[in-house]
Amino acid sequence: MKKSFVSLLTVAAFLFGMASCNSSAKKAEAEAKTEQDAVIAGEVSKSLLTEELKVEVTQFLKDMPESDLAYKLATGEVEVSVANTDFMLPVSKISELTTQAQKARACGMYFADLNILKAMKKPTTDVENALVKLTTDLNIPFVIDIMKESAPAGASKEEVNAFMKAQEDKLIDAMMENDKADIEIELLGGMSVEYAYLLANPGLVVKGDAITAGLSDNMVKRLDTLQQVVADLAKYYPDLTQLGETIAPLKDMVVSVNAARAAQKDIEAMRANLLK
Repeated sequence: MKKSFVSLLTVAAFLFGMASCNSSAKKAEAEAKTEQDAVIAGEVSKSLLTEELKVEVTQFLKDMPESDLAYKLATGEVEVSVANTDFMLPVSKISELTTQAQKARACGMYFADLNILKAMKKPTTDVENALVKLTTDLNIPFVIDIMKESAPAGASKEEVNAFMKAQEDKLIDAMMENDKADIEIELLGGMSVEYAYLLANPGLVVKGDAITAGLSDNMVKRLDTLQQVVADLAKYYPDLTQLGETIAPLKDMVVSVNAARAAQKDIEAMRANLLK
């Protein structure tokens, strides 16, 4: 990012002290000092997630690279299929999830599974029900409404790509407006691991130019962005530290289908660790 969140927080704390009226100068100075000490100690309050910081992280997420994969899957130019769907996250896993971080990560995994099932024209009811429960638990029901939207029938490649970009941007905006920055990042992390597990699945069949479509190269670029955001937001949301450390090796595992298959057990362990 152009500015580190820690430096922005320090500036915000300083300005807060300067803006105080003279009658409360000492109190404001003490509060500013407390905020700065919290930043240094890594104990940043969520209340310090200022509008400026929200705008910055929002734009950073929106700048994640896009690909033509959605269009190519929709038109059959690229086809993805697997021998079976047993590798996907079982819907029964929901009963084992207790923390917000676990549920947010699982939510991302189920969204990835949903997209894969749709691309293969397989039943999605069980996964959709799981997502309804998780988004309700996480108090993000608006996500379902956004994800249900579809590009118009007969849309051109450019129109489909524009629709998918706008949909992702709408989701990011909604999460930020509802102070769900941490859930958004956890969700993206879980989704990335689940897509990687698709690549690692021995039964994966890809027809067409999947690399150009973004099946792996695009994932690497998005993981770079995700890791940067995690590093900057971890001071606000401690659970993101574990997310970042767990998925750090993933970038090297998705550079190609062969690399993912060679790392299948590691990716599976990664997914399990995110849901512990």
